[in-house]
Amino acid sequence: MPIRKRQILPIFAWCLKILLGIMLVALIVGIVYLYKLSGQYKLSPKWLWSIARDDTSLLKQYQGRTNIVILGIGGANHEGGDLTDTIMVVSVGLKSHDIALISVPRDVWIPTLKDKINSAYHYGEEKAKGGGLILAKSSVEEVVGIPIHYVALIDFSGFKEIIDVVGGIDVEVQDTFTDESYPIAGKENDECAGDLEFKCRYETVTFTKGIEHMNGEQALKYVRSRYAKDENGTDFSRGKRQQAVLVSLKKKILEKQTWTDLNKVKLLYKAIDDATTTDMFLGEALLVARTSGKDIVIRSVGITQDEPQKNKKGLLINPPQWKYDGRWVLIPKQDDNFDKIKAYVECVVKNSLYCESLVN
Repeated sequence: MPIRKRQILPIFAWCLKILLGIMLVALIVGIVYLYKLSGQYKLSPKWLWSIARDDTSLLKQYQGRTNIVILGIGGANHEGGDLTDTIMVVSVGLKSHDIALISVPRDVWIPTLKDKINSAYHYGEEKAKGGGLILAKSSVEEVVGIPIHYVALIDFSGFKEIIDVVGGIDVEVQDTFTDESYPIAGKENDECAGDLEFKCRYETVTFTKGIEHMNGEQALKYVRSRYAKDENGTDFSRGKRQQAVLVSLKKKILEKQTWTDLNKVKLLYKAIDDATTTDMFLGEALLVARTSGKDIVIRSVGITQDEPQKNKKGLLINPPQWKYDGRWVLIPKQDDNFDKIKAYVECVVKNSLYCESLVN
C-alpha cells in the first residue's frame, strides 16, 4: 500500500528529532571530551587561540627568545644511563624567526656541582623525582648565562623509534670516519670468553662523506660515536653531528607526506611522548613547534676547547687531571669563570658579527 504525503511528514519529523538528538549528544560528548583534554594537557581556550593565531606571548621568554635545553641519555640498557651525553641549547627567536643551536660539552666542570655537567640530571633525580630537570637547567644556565626556560630529556632508545616512524632522515656527513670501538648495547658486562681486550663488546661503524640516508639505529650511532680517530672522535665533533641530525629530523617531520599522514602523525606523537620527558605542557610545545616550523634560519655553534698545538682557538681548556681526582674535565680558559663563554653565547644568540673574535 503506497505511503501518503500525510504519513511522510510525521516520519520525517520523527527522523529529524532523532538526528538532532544524536547531534546534541555528540556535541555534549565532544564538549566534555575537549574539557577533559584541555584539563589534562592544560590546553585552555586561551592557549588554543594563541596556537591558532601564532601568538607567542604566553611562552616563557627573554628578549624575544625562548631557550630550551635538550638533554640526551643512554637509558636503562646503557652504562651510566642517566648521564646526559648530549647537551644542546636551542634558542628560538619568536619574532626574528631564527634558531641558534649551541652544543655544550658534557665534560665541562661545574664548580657548584663539584662534578661534570653531564651528571647534573643524575644528582637531581637522586634527590627527588623531577629534580634532575631542574638541576640540569640551572647547571646549563651557569655555563651559558642566558635563561633556560624549558628542558627536554630524550632517551636515545626512543630516539631511534622517532626517526624510524618518519621513514629515516637524510644527513650530510661532513667527514668520512670509522669508529672501531662503538659499544654494543647489552654486552657491557660480557666476558668475551676470556678476551682481555673485551673486543666482543664493541663493533666497527663507518660513515662516508656526503648525503647519507639513515634509519634510527644508524642515526643513533652517528650521534653517539666517540672513538673515531682525529677530530671526529671529539665531543665537539659529536656536537656538530647531533645538531645536523636534529635539523634533518625537523626537516623530515615538516615534509607534507609526514604531517598529512594521520596514522604516521599518531605514531610520531606516541614515539615522541614515550621518548621525551619535559617540563613543557602541550600548549607550550605546540606553540614552539609552530614557531620553529617556519622557514627560518638555523645557526649552529659549539663551545670548543682551546688547542694551541693544533692551531685551534677555544673557550675551554683541559687542566691537569690530578686537580680533579684524576678525571678528564674541561674548564673555562680564562679567569676561572664562565664570563667569556657567556659573552660568546649572548653574541651568538643576538646573531652579531664579531662573535668569533671573542674566541681567543
